[in-house]
Amino acid sequence: MWREYEKKLYEKLSEIYPDCEIEYNDSIFGLYSRTERQIDFSIRGNIAGRKVLGIVDAKYYNKNVDVKVVESFIGMTEDINANFGLIITNKGYSKAAKNRVKFSNLKLDVLELNEMNEIDISVDYFFNQTIKGLQLSKYEFFKRGKYTSNYFDEVKSDYGKRILYFKEGFANTEYYAFKKLLESSTRIFRDFDQLDRINVFIPANKNNEKTNYNDEKTLYSCTISRNQLEKFLKLDIDFLREDIKYWRNEFLDKLTKSLVLEFANLFVEEENIK
Repeated sequence: MWREYEKKLYEKLSEIYPDCEIEYNDSIFGLYSRTERQIDFSIRGNIAGRKVLGIVDAKYYNKNVDVKVVESFIGMTEDINANFGLIITNKGYSKAAKNRVKFSNLKLDVLELNEMNEIDISVDYFFNQTIKGLQLSKYEFFKRGKYTSNYFDEVKSDYGKRILYFKEGFANTEYYAFKKLLESSTRIFRDFDQLDRINVFIPANKNNEKTNYNDEKTLYSCTISRNQLEKFLKLDIDFLREDIKYWRNEFLDKLTKSLVLEFANLFVEEENIK
């Protein structure tokens, strides 16, 4: 089973890194330990003319990878001066192991065996790689905005002022404007872990007693910090960044109407659009 596991890992790594050389059971001399370090898989390639080295440690366990394994692997990546490291396991990781990875440059991913005994790399895996690699920059800010929604307003959005603006149609009613403001604020903080504050604007129709139940074009907005949002949600946004499943299970699936309305009461402002 172990050999079959490694073989399938090699095949998948070749798919993920098609332009790189992948070596199985490599040996690299440590810069600090001054000894040979055994590497399950090494990945070598070039980015902008610069040589890049990645190493992979494959674990086939009947329990979660613990923090000691992560600590040891981080030490090895430093010893051989690797640009990135990847631990792959058929099970998962302990909470302590995940916390340790958050404060290192180590890429941590779980690739699980499916019912057919094959390595299952889902769409989630590739999406996770995208958001983990984001850096707070004007280019990425606008690129993510356009990727997230066709209603992203590139003209009215402003990277320098940290403004995220959406066009009419993104939300048609007041409630959905509230909900989209909450979702969009959380998503942008998830995508950019260096972002401290965001201003989100969404136009929508207001239709209630105050408007005599006639549609009235209104601009809804919120200005909120990462700290304020985390306190309100009682949630560490970093966990949403670690795995897209957290985004669905820990956030979107638990986004109740009462929570949305409470958010609106605390953080949302509105003004008429003439």
